[in-house]
Order: sequence, then C-alpha cells, then structure tokens
Amino acid sequence: MLYGIFFSVLTCFCWGSTSFLLRGIKGLDAAEMSLMRACGGLICALGLASFVRGADMEAPGAAQLLIFVALVLCNNLIGDVFLFFALHRLGVARGSAIASSYPVLVAVASYLFFDSPLTPAIAAGTLSVVAGVALLCRKGRSEGKLSFSGLAYAVLASVFWAAGLVFNKELLVEGLSPATIVLGRGITFFSLAFLLWLFRLLAVKRDSSAWRNLLRCDSLYGLLAGGSSLGFGAWFYSRALEYVSPSVATPIGASNPVIASVLSMIVYKEQIRPAQWAGIALAVGGSILVTL
Repeated sequence: MLYGIFFSVLTCFCWGSTSFLLRGIKGLDAAEMSLMRACGGLICALGLASFVRGADMEAPGAAQLLIFVALVLCNNLIGDVFLFFALHRLGVARGSAIASSYPVLVAVASYLFFDSPLTPAIAAGTLSVVAGVALLCRKGRSEGKLSFSGLAYAVLASVFWAAGLVFNKELLVEGLSPATIVLGRGITFFSLAFLLWLFRLLAVKRDSSAWRNLLRCDSLYGLLAGGSSLGFGAWFYSRALEYVSPSVATPIGASNPVIASVLSMIVYKEQIRPAQWAGIALAVGGSILVTL
C-alpha cells in the first residue's frame, strides 16, 4: 500500500511539472508539440526499458496492441481534442474543472471491472480532489453562460481520460510490466503523432521545409514534457497500480495542479488567490483521504 502511494505521489509531481513545462512552448503548433512530446516519451521509455528490470522487449500480441492503440487514442489524442473544444466554449476554468472529474469515473470503473473496493474514504477523497482542482481552475471574473456543447465536450474528455487509465490497468492485468507498458505506449504514440505531423506537413501546409520549425528552443520543452508525463509519469503510475487500485492512484495523480500552481508561483510569479489555496488544501486532503 505504501509503495503504491509513494509511486502515485511521484506521478503527481511528473504530471504537474508537465503542465509547467508546456507553458514555455510558444512557437510550436499542436501537431509539432505532440510530436516533440512523443519523442521525449519514447526516448525516456527506451531508457527505462534498458535499465529497469522486468521490461519485455518482445512485440505485443494483437489484443495487447489494440489496447495500446486504445490507450493512446483515449489519453493523448481524443481526450485532449475534446478538452480543446471544451475550453473554447466554456473557458479554461469551467472546461478544466469539468474534465478533471475523471478520477470519479476511474473509481467507479475499478469497482465494476476490477473488483476494487469503493470505500467511503475513497469516494470522499476523490470528490475532494475534484473540488480542489475546480477551485484551482477558477477565474476571478464571470465566464458567461454555460454552453451545452462545451459541457458535452468536457464530459467526453473526462470519459476518454478515464478509459485510457482503465486500459493502462488492463495491460497490467495482461501481465505486462510497467516498463513494457511505457515502452509500448511510447512507440504507439510516436507512430501516431509522426503520421499526423507528416500528413499535416505534406497535405495541409504543403511546405517540405516546415520541419525546420522543430529546431526551435521550444522543442526542448516539448521533449522534457514528454519524458516527464509519458515516460516517468506513465511508469510511476503503472508501478503504483501494482500495489493499489486505480481508484486510489488516480486521485493522487490528479492532484497535480497543486504542483503546477506552486511552480508557476515560484518561477512565473503568478498570484494564487485564497480560493486557489482552498483548492490546494482540498486536493491534498483528498489525496491523503484515499490512502486511509
């Protein structure tokens, strides 16, 4: 149990630092940023597979390959696209807060499909994390009327993120080690991201020299973000699932906006309002509650 909590906390730090790193990217479009993140994740995954014991370098079976594709589509492509649509219709505060409800869905899915306990402490802790993240995402001004389409996109982002995390658990059930999962996910995401970037380069931009844009300094932030979230973050999360259920690991990892907020306050000199401090307290308190 303690090992699971420890790895979940490390996941939280990796995911939180990723948001902090992505803020420094200004000169890359979405496809270029995804490709750089995929490169960073793959490089980190190859390193983990080489130095961490238990990594299986053999090609996965057809069923496992489908799970890898489903995991990447849910977590790194479809879910993020739905969040993008939600943010344009609801604003950052509402869109992020609604999409951050995925720990609740993971807790329910773990109870239904993996026979994980859904205790009152886990339920209360999960809701506390969601409430804390919602407060952290709030703005100090009104964001207008609620858009039904934006609400639907935010809910769909939450659903797909939750599904991706459940697919991650299924790979562990299939007998794959955390290092193998990270490597397979890194290869899958890089393949899909490269194909999408190449299609956009040749069919949309129609500029064969546009690849030089990847030589920007911003690419370094993308590589570091990919290594942090898709490499170490994914590995720590998979290690956590070896000791605790997704209903415990996910709320702790989902409290990563706490890390991002503190880093932004120190480096970018952002002001944290009292409501956001309350969100930090709720997120940390919820993370502790699920471990009881």
